[in-house]
Amino acid sequence: ATAHPDARIAISGFHDKTGNSDRNAALARDRAKSVKAVLVLAGIAEERIDLEKPLESTGYTSDREARRVEVTVR
Repeated sequence: ATAHPDARIAISGFHDKTGNSDRNAALARDRAKSVKAVLVLAGIAEERIDLEKPLESTGYTSDREARRVEVTVR
C-alpha cells in the first residue's frame, strides 16, 4: 500500500457459521476496523481504506480458519 500511493485498500472481515449471526457479523466488522486502525497508524491515509461488509466463511475445515480478515490492495 505504501509502494502504491494511489491504490485503494479493501478490508473484509469474515466469520464462521457457529453462534449468533448478528454477533458474528459484529465481530467480523470489529476485526476489520482493528486492521484499518493499524494501517492508519502505519501511515496509510484513512480515506484510501474501504471496509467491506462482513462475510460468512464457507469451505473451511475449521471455524478458527474461517475467522479472519482479508486485505486487498486495488
